[in-house]
Amino acid sequence: MSALTKRLLDRFRSYPLVRVVGGMMALTLVGQGLYVLAGPFIGRIYSPEEIGYYGLFATVVAVLGLFACGLYDLAIPAAKDDDEARRLGSVCMAFGATMGILAGLGFAAATAFPLLGLADLPAWSGLLVGAAVAAQAWVLLGQGWAIRNNDVLLIGQAHVLMNGVRSVLQVAGGFVLPLWTFLAASEVLARGAQAARLARSGACERRADSNVGVIKSTLRSHKRFPLIFGPAFTLDAAATLLQTGMIGALFGASDMGQYFLMRRTLDLPVAFAFRSLSDALFARQLSLTRETPEKLVGFFIKTAGALALGGAVFSWPLLIWGPDLFKLFYGPEWGVAGGLAAIMIVPIILNLAVAPVARIFQLSSAPQLRLVPSTISVAGSLLLLWVAHWHKLSFVETVIGIALVTTVHYIAYFLVGIMASKRMELRVNDDQ
Repeated sequence: MSALTKRLLDRFRSYPLVRVVGGMMALTLVGQGLYVLAGPFIGRIYSPEEIGYYGLFATVVAVLGLFACGLYDLAIPAAKDDDEARRLGSVCMAFGATMGILAGLGFAAATAFPLLGLADLPAWSGLLVGAAVAAQAWVLLGQGWAIRNNDVLLIGQAHVLMNGVRSVLQVAGGFVLPLWTFLAASEVLARGAQAARLARSGACERRADSNVGVIKSTLRSHKRFPLIFGPAFTLDAAATLLQTGMIGALFGASDMGQYFLMRRTLDLPVAFAFRSLSDALFARQLSLTRETPEKLVGFFIKTAGALALGGAVFSWPLLIWGPDLFKLFYGPEWGVAGGLAAIMIVPIILNLAVAPVARIFQLSSAPQLRLVPSTISVAGSLLLLWVAHWHKLSFVETVIGIALVTTVHYIAYFLVGIMASKRMELRVNDDQ
């Protein structure tokens, strides 16, 4: 290596953003790698039906987990001081406990009705849902503190631990008894391990001021998070649950398993990009907001374009050999999932493009724009459910419909992201 090359590399590595992104990418790659390595075992140990039941459980937990802290975890990084952050943390813990209980009871009650395939699950599975949602509250709390302390690498380390615990337990449990409950219980334990690792972020340090008046004042000062982002998150959650649930309700657990394993696979690059880049890119957006807001739009477009191009380059094999690749990797039962993967490539690439930079809405003067793509997604999913039911669409036709709805959703997401970036620039200019 020449001296000039060495100096350039040293200078490149000296940038904090580069170091953080590089570290997060490495940790996320390890975590996702553990998840991928478990795939061939899980695909061969568990039947599509058992994967389908687990997929429904995991979708419900992911949806309810968004609200485990009442969205006040989003306010922790921006709190004016640590005392205020601790008060927000106390609120998050209270929300977590409450949401865990309500989620468990609600899920148990829902199993009594033929709604979105939930009637096929036992009522006691509500215990697993409640435990998973409560654990997710601690995860969100720890992540908020890690971002506040500029220790995003801790988030990556916790992610590695979570994936490692989940992968080992799911594979080992499957050899004992290949039931979806082993998959679900492993999910709960893995989230608990992740939360314990994130406790190092400072979330469990000195107790917050318990003065009720002070806490109410803190909540009022950060009410925009649940009031503005709550509706959008609710719509996104409803669309996700509708799209997965309609497969189970219309075509049964086995087809739902094919759909879930396909989404689990295609979501890996999205999760990789989000977990490794989102916090670092958010920090960059914050910096641009303070210093050169006129560059926000260009940053949003360039970053989304680069991610979309990368996704397109690496996804083309699925378009040609999707069923064969899934059979080779997961086992002979999963060819259908490979065919579905080819159908969903375009929306997944668009998701990859917008996910890491979509937190611009937390900075914009027009966060309500976030409701536009969410409304499109729910409306499209409800329309598709009606069409699929009354016009007897096939399984593949229904997934094509989901792909179309999701594509429109992410195109709208990209367009309103540009508008939100422009509104940020206008707000700063008006302030000046």
